Amino acid sequence: MTTINKRASKLFAMTINTITNGGLMTLRLLAGYDNVLQTPVDGLQFPMGDRLTEFVRGNMTGQDWVRVIELLTGVIGTSVHYERKSGTAEATGYIKHTLKNPVIHRAGISLIHRGYGSGNANFECKAADETEGIADLWVPLDSQAAPAYISSARGIEITACVFGAINVYHVTQLDFNIVMQLVKASHDGDVGYTAVDVMLGGSAPSGTLVIQDSEITTAKLKAQELLAAARGSLVLSVKQAGGATAKTLTIAGVEFTSMEQNLDVGADYNSFSLPFIVTNNVTTPLTLAGANKIITIT
Repeated sequence: MTTINKRASKLFAMTINTITNGGLMTLRLLAGYDNVLQTPVDGLQFPMGDRLTEFVRGNMTGQDWVRVIELLTGVIGTSVHYERKSGTAEATGYIKHTLKNPVIHRAGISLIHRGYGSGNANFECKAADETEGIADLWVPLDSQAAPAYISSARGIEITACVFGAINVYHVTQLDFNIVMQLVKASHDGDVGYTAVDVMLGGSAPSGTLVIQDSEITTAKLKAQELLAAARGSLVLSVKQAGGATAKTLTIAGVEFTSMEQNLDVGADYNSFSLPFIVTNNVTTPLTLAGANKIITIT
């Protein structure tokens, strides 16, 4: 029997909507039909069927956490990434994948204590005209040369945290997500979705801060103090990998909504989880871009 090896592995060099997405860890792509119709049996043992509305969508996670706002505000274009072919020479050993018109509708940040942080995003591909379907939205190209290396701004530790005038110590994790409302339509004989749009305002951006700070001030735990505090900016100092200049992450308009203490005899130290939302202000409205950003990373 002839040996056949058509495998590919790993993931390299993603650029989406002109934004380089370094340190890529996972990319999950899904293609198919959103409308699968089946007739009543009508005397047959099994139904007849039809498939309509072709789609391509996906989600990605990478270590270049500073790109989160760029991903949400970038000009829609194409997404390109590569995978390595098994058993082939380096010179032509890569498959190049091109995705058309990826509309990013959710992006998030996850920072952990002394581990590599990450950024993540979800996208839906938009058909350029009524004839485009899966084969047009997701185009693979075989036997490509190795892609150019894309560097990543990796965060490795939250070294300081301040909420308003409250210093918060021993931060072990921050998760933050911005989810926009995704609307899409396929009519008039369109093969795929020719209308794909994102709209702000569908839900409040939200996150969770996890700390081991058990300080008590005026009969309040630090977590209770944060929960009672007025709307403010959450500011974190983030140490970067490889001796790179530290980053400052500021999330504006934060309000903590609850607190949970986790006491576990199997853990080294007890911790508190503090979910929060971002709320707006009519005097200085928050925006993704512009003078009063919801997030700034400097």
